[in-house]
Amino acid sequence: MKEDIFLRYFYEDYERMFEIIKNHKNKRIIFKSEIEGNKYYIKKYVLKGRKVLSVKVGLKRDKASHYKFISNKLKKLRVNHVEPYYIKTITKSLLNIESILVTREEGTKTVEDFIMDFKEHQKIFKVFFDTFIFLCKNGIYCTDYNLSGMLVNEKNELLLIDFDSYKTKFYLSKKFKKRVIDGLINGYKAENYYSCKEFQEYCEKELKRVLEKLKWNF
Repeated sequence: MKEDIFLRYFYEDYERMFEIIKNHKNKRIIFKSEIEGNKYYIKKYVLKGRKVLSVKVGLKRDKASHYKFISNKLKKLRVNHVEPYYIKTITKSLLNIESILVTREEGTKTVEDFIMDFKEHQKIFKVFFDTFIFLCKNGIYCTDYNLSGMLVNEKNELLLIDFDSYKTKFYLSKKFKKRVIDGLINGYKAENYYSCKEFQEYCEKELKRVLEKLKWNF
């Protein structure tokens, strides 16, 4: 397959031509497509205004390039994740950059889907929290680490997805640490099933373990 087939997502009338999974204010649009028997997710990012300048001068990466950057870090750490299949960035005008990130479909369920039976699948949730700890100890931090950000494939392997909120840092301020932990808390509290007392108690216990392992005090 010629990967250039994905370039059409830059130019064609996507609302009419493609299956849209999510559209966030036309700034982040997720499509799903089946090509030659393989299923793909295509994430299109639209960046406009002054933020474009920081990308052009190299102060920041566009979101698709950032996904590849984090993926390379995770590969070195041998952390399971969905690797990028194809990325492309184009400049449409002086203050308009668009990029696409293509990934293969590696699974249809996320950790969130196992909440109702979390007692039977506690190993999955332990990996979820263990991975968070491991990433933090290796200089990778997510400010929106949530249950839908980890796939469970047919082999019961867990794979990280969606790196928009992943960052690498050498120096951590107390404020940033709190932001990372708040992201973790909001990630499981945001789920409707958090009203389940047993799941709530489990998450609070795991949060305590996370803070002890990282030696973060607030």
